[in-house]
Order: sequence, then structure tokens, then C-alpha cells
Amino acid sequence: MVYVDECMSPPPPPPPPIDAAEFEAHKDMSAIIIQFLCRNKEKGFSAKEIGEALGLREEDVNHSMLKSGLTELFSGLTGGMISRRYSSNSKNKVDIKIEDITINGVIYYRCVERTY
Repeated sequence: MVYVDECMSPPPPPPPPIDAAEFEAHKDMSAIIIQFLCRNKEKGFSAKEIGEALGLREEDVNHSMLKSGLTELFSGLTGGMISRRYSSNSKNKVDIKIEDITINGVIYYRCVERTY
């Protein structure tokens, strides 16, 4: 293919494949973010603050939280409610919900737990 003009450059090459460790790290990003929020449930955090605390890009945090929110929305629409449950030391079950609120154009996230 001949490029006639300097403005027409060839398309960039596709990104290289990622190794299994990087794949797993990105797959578990939501869990890492949720664990961080639940360890710090007394405060709400922006995606930027979460990213800085965990060494993640702000865009990755936003994408992960959006994906998690859509999953919860679709689950609610289909009659089930997605909640993350884990066992505490006292053998109680805990429902975890991530709430978000927008203040002055910034989305803040926080963890809300309910023991039953």
C-alpha cells in the first residue's frame, strides 16, 4: 500500500498479547476495588483516589465500577439481586453493596455492609 500524504500514516499495530498474570490481575480488579472500599467503609472515594491508593489508572477504576453497576442493574431487572457475600470470623453472612453518588461532577463510591 502506498501512502500519498504525510497525514495518512499506517494504522498502529495491534496491542501485544498479555500474559496470564496480567489477565488475572485485570479480572480481579473489581474484587480488589471492592475490598479496598469495604476496608475503608467510613468514607466515600472517587475513582482517582481509589486508583492512587491501589496503583490503578482512574479509567480502569471507572470501567470496573461501571461494569459492576451494570451487572447489579441487570440482576435487579431479572429478579435476582447481586450482592457479594463473604463469611466473617463470627460465621455471619454479610451482603456488600457499593453505593455511588455524584457531587460536583465527581462520582464517589462507598461500601455498605448488611449482616444477617
